[in-house]
Amino acid sequence: MSNIAISTPVFNPVAAAVVLGDTPTQPSLAMPLLQGVVLNDIPTPAQAAQGTQSAAIALEQLVFEREIWEQNSYRTSNEQLYGLLQRCYALYKAMEGASPEAGALRAGLRDYINLKGLSGCFTKSSHTITKIVKCVFGSERRRINAYSTVLRTALAKGVGAMDIAAFIQQEGGVEEIRLAKSPNAMTPKQKAAAATSTVVVNSLAIASSPALSGMLNDAGKIGTQTVLIGTWQADGSVVVRAVVESETVLTAALASHYSAIKQVAKAQAEAQKVMDEAVSKQVAVNAAAATATVAA
Repeated sequence: MSNIAISTPVFNPVAAAVVLGDTPTQPSLAMPLLQGVVLNDIPTPAQAAQGTQSAAIALEQLVFEREIWEQNSYRTSNEQLYGLLQRCYALYKAMEGASPEAGALRAGLRDYINLKGLSGCFTKSSHTITKIVKCVFGSERRRINAYSTVLRTALAKGVGAMDIAAFIQQEGGVEEIRLAKSPNAMTPKQKAAAATSTVVVNSLAIASSPALSGMLNDAGKIGTQTVLIGTWQADGSVVVRAVVESETVLTAALASHYSAIKQVAKAQAEAQKVMDEAVSKQVAVNAAAATATVAA
């Protein structure tokens, strides 16, 4: 991505967060905006104005780069997406703390939200990271939730602003982190691994043909899982249309199978619970009737 110079001055706390290269610099709050400031989070009028300007510049620049990313490499360049998320996180980190600069940035974010008419999109409990992500990435709710979850997860784990891109990569990507947001949640890979043990013992049918045999061009494939695309026929048979040899597709298919198994098991458990309760009630009724008969 080409660097783009902005002539409007940006004050020190977020200058690093909005540098227009691919790698953001850790934001620093070491340099005060004005001499002789009081060490609290209430900015002077000048600081408030500068904070509003700085937050607007930072967010507008991120919006601009997000638009460029979408136009040129949307859904293909995770590296650029992770860079944008890292910059959003760096902007949030610059808003932390009790310094006047941080307070001015927080006020600047509120001003930007009001200016863009987004105040109705948030509640009192909305996290500041979610607000930044919403300002940058627009109105697609699922994407906003996913990106916000990634950055809030990083925040909870104490990930530094310079390490966001590496953190997302190490965790398997945005979707993996989103799906694993609760401690007991399983990622698609974990679900696929769990489903594999069930799949290997099941045998619904055997598909065999010279065309399929011709695709087995590697002995290492023997005994491994693959995905077949088929079409149901009126007699219950399936016409195999294609073989998909993709680890990503296989993982998704196994994860979906795991979810289906869990749903069946849950339904069976609920049905068993209802049956057990009915039996317990009948036993209680019979016992009460027997007791009444003896008493009579």
